[in-house]
Amino acid sequence: MPEPIAETVLSKLSVHLGPHVAKMTLRSFAKKVGVPDQAQLTAAHVPRLIEDIRPMLNVMIGKGPSESVVADIERLTG
Repeated sequence: MPEPIAETVLSKLSVHLGPHVAKMTLRSFAKKVGVPDQAQLTAAHVPRLIEDIRPMLNVMIGKGPSESVVADIERLTG
């Protein structure tokens, strides 16, 4: 059984943001894309989620690492 989308995204964000900030980020941005509970994220939500998270990641970890994280999330959830 594939890993839930939220767990996949959390695992990639946690590497650079730490587990606590990654959870808060995912919770906040999931709500922003209309998903009240991050456990309900689906592959269909990922493009919008990434679009919204990318600018924050660029500021927090830099454009290069950010693009790597985004590419990993897209590859693992697509």
